[in-house]
Amino acid sequence: MKKLTSAAIALWMGMAATTAQAAAEAQPCLTEAEAQSLITAVLPDVFQQVGRTCSSVLPENATLRGGLPPLVARYQAPADLAWPQALAAFGKIGGKDMAGIDPKLLRPMMGPMIAGAIAQDIKPRDCPTIDRAISLMSPLPPANTAGLVVLLASVAGGKDKKDSPFSICPAVAAPAAARP
Repeated sequence: MKKLTSAAIALWMGMAATTAQAAAEAQPCLTEAEAQSLITAVLPDVFQQVGRTCSSVLPENATLRGGLPPLVARYQAPADLAWPQALAAFGKIGGKDMAGIDPKLLRPMMGPMIAGAIAQDIKPRDCPTIDRAISLMSPLPPANTAGLVVLLASVAGGKDKKDSPFSICPAVAAPAAARP
């Protein structure tokens, strides 16, 4: 569980590399849906980059090797659908630094940039654990995988918010039902 949480934190923290200046200022608050859209939008790139990083130390039948093309393909359509909301969330994180950036230029840069930031911290000894975590998540619908990553990252990231590029907004409690 610790390695799975670490992988989720790595994904979460990878976004910090793209928003270091924004994180230094007031930490933006994203809804769970916005955070999930960010994760969904970048998962195919993250899977591909982590697969490239770990391919030399994993067996051929590892999910990050032999199972990677169908996994990435299955996650790509949801990533494309999540992009508009992810773009808005990136705008929240980046603030005024994001103003004026053409979304068509941002899309091909953001996923690989985040994936590269995550992959650079992966040690070869971590690859079997990461492959196992991705293998366990791979049968889940992409929305569930992204939701799980956000949940794990928000639980683990809640301990040291200064390192996170954003936080999850507190849930608004539903109003109590009117009593007769």
